[in-house]
Amino acid sequence: MNANKIKAAIILSIGLVVSSMIFSLAFCYVRSKSVAYMSVKGLAEREVDANVGIWTIRFEAVDDNLEQVNAQIIKQTEILVAFLKQKGFVDKEIIYGTPELRDHGKHDLKRCRYSTSMEVIVHTPNIFLVYETVQKSHELVKMGVCLTYHWNGPAKFIFTDLNVIKPSMIQEATINAKKAAHQLATDSDVRLGMVRRATQGVFSIEDTHIPTKKKVRVVTQMEYTIQ
Repeated sequence: MNANKIKAAIILSIGLVVSSMIFSLAFCYVRSKSVAYMSVKGLAEREVDANVGIWTIRFEAVDDNLEQVNAQIIKQTEILVAFLKQKGFVDKEIIYGTPELRDHGKHDLKRCRYSTSMEVIVHTPNIFLVYETVQKSHELVKMGVCLTYHWNGPAKFIFTDLNVIKPSMIQEATINAKKAAHQLATDSDVRLGMVRRATQGVFSIEDTHIPTKKKVRVVTQMEYTIQ
């Protein structure tokens, strides 16, 4: 065999090897694109007690005399704090705001010239004490505290221990997703394969009809190959 024939044979052999490699890669690519799979979701819900109560108590005093306005707001603050302590709150749970003074001028005869508003905030883990005391806030009015309220209500209840229940809720949602996948596979007469992809949803904390209770929920999405 002369040199030219040998060279041609080598080139042909290399071409066949490269072609087979390209075909093999293309075949794998097509197969990977045609893998069938199903997507399912698993829900986990839990009702929990809020663990922080925040009660913003706003009150005001009005008068044409500045000294009288200041005296009134001081007196109301004393009455309010005594009331809170009598109900069971302690000093570290009571936060004092800064008085806000407004001068309405001398020309408005329909209203007092000066008005002062003040906030005292209760911040405590004792949510049930907050809830019970809010129901008795009318007693403050009888004692001379001129309460005013924010548009969103006087008290908020918050759940801050999400990290404590996260692992078990994710596990529960994953199990529910797996159950749904098995059921769907059975109903569709296919065989369930391996997990292709798993996604943890965002946790949400929602109000319930009971102010001190919250509903925590998470949805996990999983994809399984099917055969």
